[in-house]
Amino acid sequence: MTIETHGLKRWGIGGGLIALAFAIWMFFFPDLAVSHFAWAVEPRLSQIFIGAGYVFRTGFFFTVALTAAWHRVRWIFWGNLVFTGTLLLATFWHIDRFNWFFVTAHVWIVLYIVEPVTMLYSVPRHAWTNVPTPRGPLNRIFRGFLIAETAILLTFGLLLVLNPEFADLRWPWQLNPLDARIIAAWFLGWATWAGTMAFASDWDEIRLGAGLNILFGVALIATFIFFFPLFDFTRVTTGVYMGGTVVLTLGMLFFAWRQERATA
Repeated sequence: MTIETHGLKRWGIGGGLIALAFAIWMFFFPDLAVSHFAWAVEPRLSQIFIGAGYVFRTGFFFTVALTAAWHRVRWIFWGNLVFTGTLLLATFWHIDRFNWFFVTAHVWIVLYIVEPVTMLYSVPRHAWTNVPTPRGPLNRIFRGFLIAETAILLTFGLLLVLNPEFADLRWPWQLNPLDARIIAAWFLGWATWAGTMAFASDWDEIRLGAGLNILFGVALIATFIFFFPLFDFTRVTTGVYMGGTVVLTLGMLFFAWRQERATA
C-alpha cells in the first residue's frame, strides 16, 4: 500500500514547504515575527523555540511525503491531531491577540483546520491492519524510555496549557499565555508521538519517528549554542531545560543505535 495513491505525498510536500517558511521566518526575521506573523511572537527565545519546532515539522512532513509504506509513518496520526488541536485551542483562546490586519493570521487558522482534516481523509483504508515488519521487536528498556518521555512531556505540556502564569515563573525565558499555549503543542504532540511509538510491535514501524525525535532535539541543542547569550541563567530552570533536552536526545540516539545494531 503506497502513500502516494492516498494523497499523503501532496499533504507532506505542502506542509513541509509551509513549515520550512515558518522556520526561516522565526530564525531570520525576528522583527517581522512580531509585526506580521499570525500573532506577535515575543520574546526572541519564544521565536527561537518555535523556529526549532518548525525545523522538526519540516522533516516530519517531508518524511511522510517520501515514505511509501504507511506502517512506517502511522505513528504520526494521533500526535498530529493533538499537535494541531493544541494550536487551534491556543488560537481560539487568544484570538483577540492575532494580527487580523495581515493575511498570515487568516492563513494560520485555515491551515490548522485544513491540515488535520486533510490528513484524516488521506490515510489509507485499512490503515491499522497489522503489516509484517522485518526489523525485530523493540528493546524492553527502549519502550520504557518512550513511556518516560511521554510522561515528562505530557506534564510540561499540560502545565503550559492550563497554567501558563505558573509556568512562566519556572521557564527558561519569559512567557506570555499565548506563546506558552502555542509552545505546548510541541510538548503534547511529542508526548502523544512517543506514547504511540511505545505501542509499536517492531522497530521498523518507528525508526523514522526516532529519527525525527532526534532531529527536534538537535535543532533545540543548536539553538542553545547559537543563541546562548539570550538565555537567562538566573532562572534555575534554564540549565534543567538544556540538560533535559540533551539527555532525552542522547537517550533516543543511543536506543536507536542499539536497535539498528540488533537488526543489522
